[in-house]
Amino acid sequence: MKLDSRKFSQEAHEALVTLRSSLKEDEWGKASALVQGLVAYISTWGLHRLSGDAAKFSGREEKGTGYKGKVYHKFLARLQSFSQQKFDPTDQSALLNMKLADYTALNRLAIRLAREWSFWAPAVLGEAEDA
Repeated sequence: MKLDSRKFSQEAHEALVTLRSSLKEDEWGKASALVQGLVAYISTWGLHRLSGDAAKFSGREEKGTGYKGKVYHKFLARLQSFSQQKFDPTDQSALLNMKLADYTALNRLAIRLAREWSFWAPAVLGEAEDA
């Protein structure tokens, strides 16, 4: 099955626009840097670890790292919707317990989607800033 590459761009752009509205303006640059690192993160560590970090960073607004949880959760939720794969983006064990073939295919799709997020991040969230 061939996918229209514009679908990836549409999905990424729309997701980043909604992500931007959930972040404080001073978090946009840090979120942009995080998004631009998603390809390397997923390629190195996999979606299951991204899910763990999403939970770890959620609710850490007072420590200044809550934006990381929002970025990771948004990516996983949009990946779930885009892929139509049945997993709960908020359940860390969902990806750990997935069949290997399904997980591998989802991980490959995630890398492709992360590339689009990375491309659109500067246009939507601004230039990357150090966290």
